[in-house]
Amino acid sequence: MATKKLLDKNNPENTVVRVIFRGKFNDKYDCVGVLVREEKKMIRIAFSAKDNKMVDFLDVRKSKIVSIGIIHPSAIKNL
Repeated sequence: MATKKLLDKNNPENTVVRVIFRGKFNDKYDCVGVLVREEKKMIRIAFSAKDNKMVDFLDVRKSKIVSIGIIHPSAIKNL
């Protein structure tokens, strides 16, 4: 994975990302969520929040990431 930072803490907008990563048994997973933390070896993706607190999130080791990309806000649609 590239070392370029995706999370800009100075940007007031959420950084929505699509992440494809490998699991414990080398299974491939694909998810979309809000990037809320980016560290040297790990990222955290949030899926839901309540009362301004994360409820569902996933920590992914960067070594397991196959690809990651920012989703432009114009591509996000209401269900």
